[in-house]
Amino acid sequence: MTTAIIFGVAIFLGWIILDVVKHKKLQMETIVTSLVAGFVGAIFWFLLEWLF
Repeated sequence: MTTAIIFGVAIFLGWIILDVVKHKKLQMETIVTSLVAGFVGAIFWFLLEWLF
């Protein structure tokens, strides 16, 4: 479970960094999409750990 959380946070931060570098500013839309991507990534990682 902790690795899934770490993976989700890494996706969230990485997505934010890439969008800020690309658009040169931080927007609420970027934060929300990053949060969703991190949450979905963490869920899939947890499912992969649980199944295998």
